[in-house]
Amino acid sequence: MSNEFLLDDTESELINVRGLVDLLIKWWLPIFLIITLIMTIAAYLVFRMTPMYKATATLEVKQQERQIIEVAGIESVNADGEFLATQIELFKSQALIKDVIDKSNILSDRDFIDFSAPELQSLPREDKMRLAVADFSDRLNVSLIGVSRLIKVSFEHKNPKRAAAIVNSLTDEFIYKDLERKLGGTVAARDFLENRIEIVKQSLEQSERDLSLYASDNNIIIIKDELDQGQEATQSLDKIALVTLNADLTQAQTERLIAERNYLTAQQNPQSSSILASPALNSLKAELTSLETEYSEKLETFYPGYPDMLELQSKIDVVKARISSNTGQMVDTSLAELKAKFDLADAKAANLSQRVANLKNSVFDLREKRVDYNILKRQVDTERTQYDALLQRLKEISVTDEIGESLVQLVDKAEPPRNPFAPNKPLLLLLALVLSSTATVGGLFLVEIIDDRIKTPDDVKKKLKSIILGVIPMGDKNGDPVDILGNPQSGVSESYASLRTNLKMSGNQGGPRIVHLTSTRSGEGKSFSSLGLAIRYAGLGGDVLLIDADMRLPTFENHARRKYDDDLPSDYEEDDYEGLSGLLTSNSNLVDKVLKTKIDNLYLLPSGDHVPNPTELLSGPRILEIFEQARERFDYVIIDSPPVLGLADALILGAAADATILMVESEKIRTPAVRSTLERLRNSDAKLLGVVLTKYKANKHGYTDYYQYSYGDGDGTHVKKKSKLAKQKAKRKIDLISTPEYAE
Repeated sequence: MSNEFLLDDTESELINVRGLVDLLIKWWLPIFLIITLIMTIAAYLVFRMTPMYKATATLEVKQQERQIIEVAGIESVNADGEFLATQIELFKSQALIKDVIDKSNILSDRDFIDFSAPELQSLPREDKMRLAVADFSDRLNVSLIGVSRLIKVSFEHKNPKRAAAIVNSLTDEFIYKDLERKLGGTVAARDFLENRIEIVKQSLEQSERDLSLYASDNNIIIIKDELDQGQEATQSLDKIALVTLNADLTQAQTERLIAERNYLTAQQNPQSSSILASPALNSLKAELTSLETEYSEKLETFYPGYPDMLELQSKIDVVKARISSNTGQMVDTSLAELKAKFDLADAKAANLSQRVANLKNSVFDLREKRVDYNILKRQVDTERTQYDALLQRLKEISVTDEIGESLVQLVDKAEPPRNPFAPNKPLLLLLALVLSSTATVGGLFLVEIIDDRIKTPDDVKKKLKSIILGVIPMGDKNGDPVDILGNPQSGVSESYASLRTNLKMSGNQGGPRIVHLTSTRSGEGKSFSSLGLAIRYAGLGGDVLLIDADMRLPTFENHARRKYDDDLPSDYEEDDYEGLSGLLTSNSNLVDKVLKTKIDNLYLLPSGDHVPNPTELLSGPRILEIFEQARERFDYVIIDSPPVLGLADALILGAAADATILMVESEKIRTPAVRSTLERLRNSDAKLLGVVLTKYKANKHGYTDYYQYSYGDGDGTHVKKKSKLAKQKAKRKIDLISTPEYAE
């Protein structure tokens, strides 16, 4: 199990407020310079801007159109939301803008667009107008004022008087165009009505002719029916005659009945008063009555035989004879007269009845003809009604040239503004300051968030969740590493002394004795740190062994691979200094292959000869035997292993060592790569103590992945041509050996 100390996972990985303050303190000078530069440029641009003036006019859109004349059938206009939006868009119409440009002579206004410029002077008028309309539209602003029905029309111009004049011209032209559209609609309506009236008139005349001809052909006359409120009623001559004859027939039949009754009554009672009521008979009866009265009166005085009485009696007899004679004659005469009247009334009734019967057939034919007549009559009435309505509408339109007044009325004319509305210099400068500050600080903050490199000890704690064992500053890269690390007063030496102290305190009995150093990739100061830590342990007085376990690209000089012309004995053989690779492939004792170094108490086991399969050699049990021999002979063992990235060598060595330290180069390696390395070390049972941050606050250097090491091919052959990195590493190998000498 790993002995690595992990931080609390709840600690945030983002830069907190304190981190932001630290960031501002760290980058205050660049921030100040950037903001100053931006503000200088902004101030220069702002004060060079041309002042622009905005003139504004206010118009009111009435709620409902007031009609100048009351015209039946003409709907009034309501100013709803759609109507207001339409008016605003009409203000922006190209046709209106072109008219204003022409009337205001804007094409010759150099403060608007200077068409006298050589590149614009040769343009045709259509192109100039198109450019002017586009520029005019950009300067124009039409909007509603709040939730009211007031429209604000604004225009921008360099000249305040010119701006006000253009706005007033625009509003006047808009109102005029609105009335012109209404007038155009009225003229079109009048033309339509006149054409329609002519068509309806011709149709009405033809229908009236057809109706009159039909009535004439069918003996139909038109009369006013007084009982029907003067409405026209259709009649025919036959029907009129039928009505008259029917009345005569009724009267004749009545007279016939009366004559028949009188005649029958006279036959049954010849002495009826009706027959004897003639004037002559009545006169005789009156004379008889008078004679009889006189006779009665004289009878009181004279006796019947008296001559006067006899004479009077004789007169009475004569009168009675005359009455009797006249009565018979009158009865016969009266019966003859009654019979004649009856015969005449009967003949008259029969004649009228025949005539009525003949006229009935003619009237029945009229009913069918009247249906067709009514159809023609309705067509005439319909066309006459339409014709009258069209004439009335034409009269109404002719009374006025407009149906109603414009809903849009001018409230306030535009006045020349006193102060420019743009640029607002204080606001622009303040905005530039805010934006520049926000952009600069935000950019740096974003870079800090996006930049996931391990740069500081806090990054080790926050991003890697690992303990920081030490921080190694960048030394002189051109100096001799042995001289740099051998100076105990240098900052680099002090940092390794601090690392040694932390290691001794990390466990019982002086901490781990076999310490394995590795890194994520090459160039992170792993070998330099191995030497520095080994020198610091050697300074305590105990024997320290430094093992160069990188058999692919060793760092420490292997004298077995270098030809000495003068220093080596005459019986020297290269195999005598075979190093770690030789130990792994033989049963030799470790002590026999360890070399003394120039530094007291420090011994070196070189990597040895290049081998095609270093991972297979390290995977065997031989490495554990070598470590046990080293534990028995030396107080401390420092192992410089290959990087972890893409290799298994460091994982095997870490599992065999007492402790593993991961070297991380500051500001060079990304967090995901280091996390992957830590994960691989943990999964390989390496006893990971923590992380050492190397080259802290050092100059930035490029690096190459460890995959570009000069490894052997899969078939075991060596790559003859080394990479550029390998060549650079070969030039800066560390030489710890003055003369090859075995350890005792």
